[in-house]
Amino acid sequence: MHNAEEFMEWRHKESSKLNQDEDFQASGLLWMNNAVRLNYSYMFEWLGVPVIQFPGDLLLIQEAIFSAKANKVIEIGIARGGTTLFLASILNLMGMKEQTKVIGVDILISPHTREAIANSAFAEQINLIEGDSKENSTFRKVSNYIHDDDRVIVILDSNHSMDHVYEEIVLYSKLVTSGSYLIVMDTAIEFLDSEVMTIDKPWGKGNNPYTAIRKYMKNNEGVFVLDKKLNDRSSPGAASGGFLRKRSPSNLEEK
Repeated sequence: MHNAEEFMEWRHKESSKLNQDEDFQASGLLWMNNAVRLNYSYMFEWLGVPVIQFPGDLLLIQEAIFSAKANKVIEIGIARGGTTLFLASILNLMGMKEQTKVIGVDILISPHTREAIANSAFAEQINLIEGDSKENSTFRKVSNYIHDDDRVIVILDSNHSMDHVYEEIVLYSKLVTSGSYLIVMDTAIEFLDSEVMTIDKPWGKGNNPYTAIRKYMKNNEGVFVLDKKLNDRSSPGAASGGFLRKRSPSNLEEK
């Protein structure tokens, strides 16, 4: 039986094999294509509210929040509000209720989403901002909730076109604290078969969050590092390669 430290070392070693195993990657991509085709991510709820995410992605997001000891999470794109409640509940479980906030941003927040959040146990921990995430006025409203001693994670999950996500990364990366995370969702679009993308959207292969990350990392070397411990376990998932950790004095040696 492994002790705790040995188990974590063993798991990290084993997880590093996942991205190198061709059979695993091929089967994961097949699963992902079928999951998108069958709208699998729409089938779940958190505390009775639809959470449009893959369960595995939620677990990795939870790990990022706990690892960063975050007390503020900025969620760009809140949809029906289930993920917002998930984020607030994780912060609450970490025992910092008085200091925590989820700041949810969307270009249009529906009445049913507002009602679901207002009627939840976490209403006081959630602030909603309606507006275009790329507008300076929206960014200023978000920034007003962030203080010097906060530890901040940002999750991008709104418009998935490359230019939009790139602009969001440039803007909101400023709020991610040293050693914490920028999580970019729906990088999987780059790897999906074109026939499963049946919804008419202004994104697709070559124009999506994955390509936005590549552009940002090329133009802004040294700001973020791809977090291997999370990304090794992110496939199959919507955010494979989307877990970026902001460099700090303790991780400057990471490549």
